Amino acid sequence: MSIIFYDHLINKQEILVLIDQAEGEDNHKSKIKQLVDDILHQGIVDFALNKLKPKHHQTFLSHLHNAPYDPEILDYLKEKIAQDIEEQVQNYADQLIKKIRHDLGL
Repeated sequence: MSIIFYDHLINKQEILVLIDQAEGEDNHKSKIKQLVDDILHQGIVDFALNKLKPKHHQTFLSHLHNAPYDPEILDYLKEKIAQDIEEQVQNYADQLIKKIRHDLGL
């Protein structure tokens, strides 16, 4: 799980702790945690793409591919989408985490 530009905006610690506390093998729990990370990543990227105009998709995806940790990605999204994009990402991530918790029965 590498550092991504939005990591400071989402709180996935609670769901990761719940996965650790669940019954099951450690390698299975590790795979579930990776899936949670992947679902959140794909969801947030999709959220950003849906908010961006199509002409900005390539720049966003290129920057994300080359430097996923770069905080300037958020600056780009603020410029192209809205100044409150951080709050929007937080709210969307919270919704995703609730859905994941529900789907996992946690």
